[in-house]
Amino acid sequence: MAIADRYLSDDEELVHVARQHWTVLVGEFVALLLIIAVVAVALFFIPWSEDWSLIAGGIVVAVGVVAALAFWFVPMLKWAATVYILTNRRLMMRDGIISKQGRDMPLTRVNDVSFNITLWERIMRYGTLSVQSASEQEGMVLQRVPKPQWFQSEIYRQVNVAQRPEYPPGPQM
Repeated sequence: MAIADRYLSDDEELVHVARQHWTVLVGEFVALLLIIAVVAVALFFIPWSEDWSLIAGGIVVAVGVVAALAFWFVPMLKWAATVYILTNRRLMMRDGIISKQGRDMPLTRVNDVSFNITLWERIMRYGTLSVQSASEQEGMVLQRVPKPQWFQSEIYRQVNVAQRPEYPPGPQM
């Protein structure tokens, strides 16, 4: 995936890339529908025979566009910019539109990966992963991860490979 390739080192292989589950956007989609409905109702009740009606209609549409940008488009951009990347060497979390944030955890430092899935999340097939590391920094919490049990298993699989001594062993001196 092109979005993850720019974060990889030369000796790293991409294993899995995930975005937050699509249900993150349900509230924003409802807000967009509500904004469209309010603008349509406001435009319906404007007396179009008045001199000022064209200006009022333009203001209503402009306020609707600004509200749609604030309550739908920006959250959708945030969703698109949030990505969880698993490689054969590390687990990464990247997010942010203008200012970027990132967190990397080497797989050799991973101690525990746990998941939390409520009944609703189980029905919708997403959950929260908590990854604890052997460092002094706090662990990573990956929220609304699609198929969290599979992702947990894949992290453990890659951790086992990363922590395994090199086989066959290198030349002895």
